[in-house]
Amino acid sequence: MASDTYAKIWGGVLLRCPLAGSFLAREWVSHAFRRLAERRRWSWLMKRGQFLVPAVYLTGTVTVVRESDTVTGAGTAWTAAMVDRQFKLGSNPIYTITAVDVGAQTLVLDQAWGGSTAVGSVYEIYSCYFVVPTDFHALVSVFDPKLNWRLYTQFTQQELNTWDSQRAMRGQSYMVSALDYYTPSGTTIPLPRYELYPHQTAEYVYPFMYETRPTDLQDSGATLPRYVRGDLLLEMALAEAARWPGPSDERKNPYYSVQLASMHDKRAEFMIMEMERRDDDVFEDDVSYMQPNGYPFVPFLDAAWLQRHAL
Repeated sequence: MASDTYAKIWGGVLLRCPLAGSFLAREWVSHAFRRLAERRRWSWLMKRGQFLVPAVYLTGTVTVVRESDTVTGAGTAWTAAMVDRQFKLGSNPIYTITAVDVGAQTLVLDQAWGGSTAVGSVYEIYSCYFVVPTDFHALVSVFDPKLNWRLYTQFTQQELNTWDSQRAMRGQSYMVSALDYYTPSGTTIPLPRYELYPHQTAEYVYPFMYETRPTDLQDSGATLPRYVRGDLLLEMALAEAARWPGPSDERKNPYYSVQLASMHDKRAEFMIMEMERRDDDVFEDDVSYMQPNGYPFVPFLDAAWLQRHAL
């Protein structure tokens, strides 16, 4: 548990600036915590996750109709677990499955089929787009422990579309590219989605590290992390209180003072610097230096890529 609570801190603001009321006092403390949490990559915001890759499914054949979002299977055994996976047929675009009718053996795609109508065609259902956890704020690194390398994270969809617009390459992924925001089945909140490339079609796991989104202190049940000092948030909130002139000319804030606000800012900055120093003892993240390349290889100069592209 934190040594100080959210209620205790905003109560301390009210003691010094009662005219603000509980609503403003809570808001100043909540905003102070968010500014502090997003100031740097704190150790207490780090988490680990996994991109779980299922084995490709390609049993049976499919019928697709141009401008229809429904896919009909023959000799297939599709299940509800295939929702949110990707559907691919030949060199056509990749679609995401949004619904599965297990009894009728039909799929619903996120967009209408744009290719030609086809009957009895071979296909693939696999995962190449991955949604992050709901508390996700920023991706730190993705790695492959089996092959002992870190995946590239700096390449964009525009670059991938230049190198392999058909997404024909399969095998061990060595690149993670931000794709879009997607609302997974059964949820209502869009989340960042990433593409792993080349597309891994075997059952596999790619662990990753990420920075979490700081909690909103005004949410029900939210608690202040034990690593955050209450007196620091109080100083930051009091600086806002000292900059607030009051609700009207007739009801001026007695705590209003530019000099007092500056004093609180300086105190808070000193505390933050000390907090950063202590956090570096736990999780050093702001030092860069030359080191051996942790990436697998230059992504677009392999033999397969050179055979398909004229330089």
